[in-house]
Amino acid sequence: MQCIRTLRSYLLLLMTKTGIGVTEWINEMNRIPYYAILSGFEPGDIPGVGTFYDFFKRLWAASGNNLKPNKQKRKRKPKKGKKGEKALTTTPGKVKRLVEWVIRHAAKKTDLPSDRLFHFFQTQILTLSAKLGLLGDMNALSAAGDGTPFVTAAYPRSKSTCSCRAQGLADCNHPRIYSQPDCDSGWDSAREKYFNGYHLYMISAADSRYDLPMYPRLQPASRHDSVSLVVSAVEFKQRFTLGTVEKMLLDAAHDAEAIYHLIDHQNIEPFIDLNSRSKKNTKTSGDIHAKLKNIKNRPLP
Repeated sequence: MQCIRTLRSYLLLLMTKTGIGVTEWINEMNRIPYYAILSGFEPGDIPGVGTFYDFFKRLWAASGNNLKPNKQKRKRKPKKGKKGEKALTTTPGKVKRLVEWVIRHAAKKTDLPSDRLFHFFQTQILTLSAKLGLLGDMNALSAAGDGTPFVTAAYPRSKSTCSCRAQGLADCNHPRIYSQPDCDSGWDSAREKYFNGYHLYMISAADSRYDLPMYPRLQPASRHDSVSLVVSAVEFKQRFTLGTVEKMLLDAAHDAEAIYHLIDHQNIEPFIDLNSRSKKNTKTSGDIHAKLKNIKNRPLP
């Protein structure tokens, strides 16, 4: 029960007092009993800072706070997308190669540091939502996938490991020490500007009027939606145990042959907007159905 209260309190912090830490949040709950009551604590009987950080450690199965090392090569910004359009994938054929790899290894589940958090999320939150009918028909779910920028800092935070700048060398390729090694820079096509942080890719319940999330996943900010979908879809398929997904709704950023192959391999029916930039794009409904049928029946090389 204490874990539920701690999580509830931390979510309340994120929704109401963004920008402050756990220590200041505990002070807020002591000064304003209303926050303590909403968190589930008795006023005057609020846990200390250590309770929150012990709870965080129980949800994160990795030994370190980050997945990547702090010392990395200098990070570069991705190319800008055209006005109103998302940036292109950095490597041609990347999605196809990734899909071929995940299909070969689909039977092998790789443990993730966030598995404990998702197990908690599924057993304590998704299960209740399913019982209340908030996710739709659990035997024939419709899911939607899309990504959104998740900003953590205005600028990348890093320190130099060399003395090139002091020597007047502007073009330096030596590695740097990053305080947020899992973050990088991405292109926000909606706001038409760069951002630093993560790319939050969400698989949500599409049949529900509430669009409730079923699998939120933080990806690198520079990662394209199509790549994030491949990673998230495989992980979600291996971990979601409450129902069966029959349909997947995606936007035009996912309109690639490899994506159709992956979704078909998972026995899911795809509904994907056609990409107007694609040379293979067709516009009539008959052509769309023909395209889906041809791709579905075409084996991977």
